[in-house]
Amino acid sequence: MKRKGSTSKSIKQEVEDHEPSEIGSTNKDKRKVDVTVLREVKNELADETAPDPEGQSATDAVPEKRRRIGKKKAIKTDDDSAVAVKGELDRGDISEVKIAKDNPEVKPEVKVRKRVIATGESEVQRQSRLTIGAKVLAAAANSKKCLGSHVSAAGSVEQAIYNAGAEGNRCMALFVRNQRQWNAKPMDDDTVDRWNRAIKETGFPLSQILPHGSYLMNPGSPDPEKLEKSRTAMLDECKRCERLGIQLYNFHPGSTTGDCTVEECLKTVAATIDYIVDNTDFIVMVVETMAGQGNTVGSTFEQIRDIISMVKNKDRVGVCIDTCHIFAAGYDIRTQAAYDKTMQKFDDVVGLKYLKAFHLNDSKGGLGCRADRHENIGRGRIGKAGFKCIMDDKRLDGIPLVLETPEGDYPREMITLYSL
Repeated sequence: MKRKGSTSKSIKQEVEDHEPSEIGSTNKDKRKVDVTVLREVKNELADETAPDPEGQSATDAVPEKRRRIGKKKAIKTDDDSAVAVKGELDRGDISEVKIAKDNPEVKPEVKVRKRVIATGESEVQRQSRLTIGAKVLAAAANSKKCLGSHVSAAGSVEQAIYNAGAEGNRCMALFVRNQRQWNAKPMDDDTVDRWNRAIKETGFPLSQILPHGSYLMNPGSPDPEKLEKSRTAMLDECKRCERLGIQLYNFHPGSTTGDCTVEECLKTVAATIDYIVDNTDFIVMVVETMAGQGNTVGSTFEQIRDIISMVKNKDRVGVCIDTCHIFAAGYDIRTQAAYDKTMQKFDDVVGLKYLKAFHLNDSKGGLGCRADRHENIGRGRIGKAGFKCIMDDKRLDGIPLVLETPEGDYPREMITLYSL
């Protein structure tokens, strides 16, 4: 999942090069519209393998950037008798405090500017929905597959819905809160209202939304303090999902960190699922298959089976198959025969009834490499033939099939997949 520094190449090219007549290429101002805001996922989706999922704090993960947040700095103003002190507050709010130099006993004057939240569908999103999104949906007209991508929720969570529509998504993944921080501002009623309005406006099906858990969490951690921290964060995310009406929650099962056995880690993951289920109403905990890199667990169907077998309420647990991960873990899907064999093994060991979603990624590494390195569809070691097997599999009709490829060229890749 490497997105840092990337832009929406496909959307930008389509708007500027391929659809001039539809969105007014003769209008210089329109051509300068920054469509890259639709792909702010570049700052959300980090490499899944870094940092190690062992409860690393955001400050530790990004020391220079994170340690600046919240600090106050004196800034000169036009008024020589005062010093303005600005501190960054949660979600972009800014406070200004003026303190009289010559009389420190005077009560400081405090001014607070609240960040203005843009509501509804923007003109950029609308234009993309009517052009790029329409092309993708036209390609999907004769397919029962629900393709989508991980979209940005920057600004406010309902923006993910409009961004999904701008790409022609039939399903989507998102982060329901900042995935790089342990603590988050509570979700207020206004946010929920905006989300519900967006769902009503677009008709986007809640059953096709697959949020991704924060990479900071390790639900199988052998460290009691870090495990508690992970469970607290996971419960917060799942409760947010339920407030939004989202039914699925996808997460990485975690890591032994080299400090416990695989069996002990799997038992802890199952206990974490039980904890979340006991404290929520309906969310289904979707365990993602992993590549087997480092000390991570969940790279074999047997390990996934063992987690599920220890969960008390099996109606509230499921599986998301990541194509890159299972290929790197040694499960071949490059040909029809290989794909059929792998899916049969999944059914025999885990059970297709637990399959809730797919992550569609090609693999930079070869079969069994145990390296979690996503590649664009058709450019990796799996190849288009493997993804044609998925698109032809009627058992996968109607479940979320989410793209997480490096370039974020999702509209083009969805059109390619629908054509297979």
